[in-house]
Formats: sequence, structure tokens, C-alpha cells
Amino acid sequence: MKVSRPLTVTVPTAGVLFAESVHETDFRMKERIDPFHKLIYVLKGEVACEHRGLKPLIPAPAGRVLAIPAGVAHRLHDKEPATLLLLCLACGFVDADAGRGELWRTVVAASEDRLWLDRSARQHLESAWRRALLEQAHPRLGGGPLVASLAVQSLVLLARLPVETAEQSSLQRVASVVQEIDETFYEPWNVDRAALRTGLSRRRLTTLFRERTGLSLTDYVIDRRMTHAARLLQSGEHSILGAMFSCGFGDTSHFYRLFKRRFGVAPGQWIHQAERPLGRGKARPSSV
Repeated sequence: MKVSRPLTVTVPTAGVLFAESVHETDFRMKERIDPFHKLIYVLKGEVACEHRGLKPLIPAPAGRVLAIPAGVAHRLHDKEPATLLLLCLACGFVDADAGRGELWRTVVAASEDRLWLDRSARQHLESAWRRALLEQAHPRLGGGPLVASLAVQSLVLLARLPVETAEQSSLQRVASVVQEIDETFYEPWNVDRAALRTGLSRRRLTTLFRERTGLSLTDYVIDRRMTHAARLLQSGEHSILGAMFSCGFGDTSHFYRLFKRRFGVAPGQWIHQAERPLGRGKARPSSV
């Protein structure tokens, strides 16, 4: 449910509550103080957090986690409409176990030093949230202990993450999206999608991506697609249409044009060169 004002949260007697807050474009928040600890995971959009009188505001794009201890005055400002996942922990739940208390203090310290999540960490955290929301919505045997366990697992995940500076984190997130492109170049990648993945602006993403790879994002995706297509055709086990499809192209003329620009010959000539006998073996196109 979209909201224009912060949610009214009541933590159950078990001491743990997973929740979601989807902000309308007119979301406004007054300074508030909660009687429970709170983790805020920015799933989408971007907010800035003001607490403990810190200035400037703490930026929190997608993939950032904020930890707000109980009794601390704080306020969120939307820089763009945001979707937040909340984990609310009763003080008694945290204090009842020394290990939980240590985890919480570690996460709070990490949050103050900019706690960013890479793709793998985000997937694990989001999976815990989904399972917890399911258990809360459909109470059944063992649901309470399971939700509590998922809360502790989330704290462990966050407490064990390396703390990075903002610049190091930006580079790390770009490296992560480069790896993701390497594994899914056949999908419709563009600067907007990569910027959303990393939580960076288009301009910042573009600059760091070129520093990392030596290419623009578009050229990098095309290079990976062409390399894969060439290998498929070189194997002799795929048609031109099959290779084109496997690489994510839907337009034949566009595929032919890019392939010839990359390798100097059309796909059909590439296959012919790969099959041409030369002495005992076969001539092969240049390595890709």
C-alpha cells in the first residue's frame, strides 16, 4: 500500500516485525522517535536520512541499509519515490541474547559508515523478507520462531558485510553489475537498468563503467554478444538464427551489421572460414 506519511508500527509480543512502505510522490515525514530498533532497506528509489542531528543528510539509494536505534529522533526525505523494507526489533528481543545485541551494535556501526549491499547480499536479504512476510500473513505452526530466525539471519548477513567507503562501494557495485552483464548479456541491458542496479546516477555509472571496462555499457554488451555468437557459429552446431536468438538479438539485419563490423565478415562467411580445410586440420577464425 502506498503511503504519504510514515506507517504506524506496532511490534508484536514476539518482538519482530517485517513490513513494507511504498511512498507516494507526496510522501512527507515529521521527525519521529520509535520505541523499537529499526532496519530500513531501500529496495527501490532513493531517500536521505536525518538523525542524531547529523549533517549533511545520509544518502540512501537502492541497496542501502540504514539502522535506527530505539529512542533516536530521525526523519526520512524522499529524493525520489521509494519502496522501503522495514525490520522492526523490540529492545527486549535484542537484549534477551548477548549475540543478538552484538549483532545489532555491529550493524548500527556499519550503517553509519555507509552499509551497501552487492547483488548477492541483496538477493539473500530480500529472500528473508519475502519468507518473513509470508509467515506473518499466513500464521501457522512454527511461524513465530521462523520469523525471529529470519530476523537474526538478516542481522548476521549485515554484520558480516565488509564496510566500504562510498567511493569503494561505488566501484564494487559497478564491478558487480559488470559480472551480472557477463552472465546475462542476452537480456535487454541499458544504462538505466545498470544505474538502478547500482544505485548510482546515469552519469556516475557511465564514468565508472568505462573506467572498469574501457568501453561504454552499450559497446560492452554488444562485445559480449558478438563474442558469444562467434563461438556458437564456430562450433558448427548452431544456425545463424539460433546464434542470433541466443545472444538476445531480435532483428536480423541489425545482427548481421554488428557482426560484420566486429569480425570483418558476415556470419555466413565466418561459418565457411571455420569449416575450410587447411592441411590436416581446419582453418579457424581468429580467437574471440
